Amino acid sequence: MKVRLLDNLNAFLVLAACGTLSEAAQRLSCSPATLSRRMQQLEEDVGLKLFDRVQAGYALTEDGRDVLEQLEPFQCAYAGFEQWLSAKSRKPQVRVSAGSWTMKFLSLHIAALCKPEDEFEVVFITSEDRLNIKKREIDIGLRSSAPAEIGLASKRLPPVEFAPYVAVGADAAAEQRWVGIAPEFATTNSSRWLLEHHGSEMVMQVSSQHTLLDMLCAGAGASILPSFLGDTSPQLRRCGPVIEDLTKHQWVTMHDDRRHLPEVRMMTDRIVQVIEQHRGR
Repeated sequence: MKVRLLDNLNAFLVLAACGTLSEAAQRLSCSPATLSRRMQQLEEDVGLKLFDRVQAGYALTEDGRDVLEQLEPFQCAYAGFEQWLSAKSRKPQVRVSAGSWTMKFLSLHIAALCKPEDEFEVVFITSEDRLNIKKREIDIGLRSSAPAEIGLASKRLPPVEFAPYVAVGADAAAEQRWVGIAPEFATTNSSRWLLEHHGSEMVMQVSSQHTLLDMLCAGAGASILPSFLGDTSPQLRRCGPVIEDLTKHQWVTMHDDRRHLPEVRMMTDRIVQVIEQHRGR
């Protein structure tokens, strides 16, 4: 019973972070049906309803949020144990999180970020969500605002500009055919701005930033991209001015205790250097 409860509590934490059965099941290496059954077992064991099953996924109930809060010390301790065990058995890991656009930019400069002689491993996590540094979900987070939490350190990076782009060779009519992120998946400022200002003119909606970029390059229409990505893509051209409402600085954020580790400090320095060298071009 105790073993099952611990396993199911860990599964609860993963599902609470993901919000969908499919993604959580993938992380836990089980089927969605098995994970759903485990959550039913957990609710029976604790005598509380932890999730509301909604169309978009699993939403925490009030009791579920209370349980999540009670498990925070356990989550931090477990993450610390995993990192300690990893350090004992293999190279240290540095976990870096960024949104889809920034991660795409980092991938274009991976040779400057990761070197064969490095004595640590890097885990790149693409997520539009703000992963929890204090709970050690990540070591370095690239974010669109300065951290408000105590115990985090940050450095301000150059501002990010956004502008409209279409495929090279697209005609003037394509500049009025807007392609954007569907409302239920619009989690970024740029995707929400496009819906607010050009939602009625959209001819296509997609569910992810990666698909949006593919559709633009294929000539489906126009959309909003960060200039560090749109201006450097040979398949795209800018078709309008910078959108001042979307221009803002980015921040690289770390845990105050872990930022002095050699591997975390080295990776942070490399990320800052790459961004400062290329963002203005």
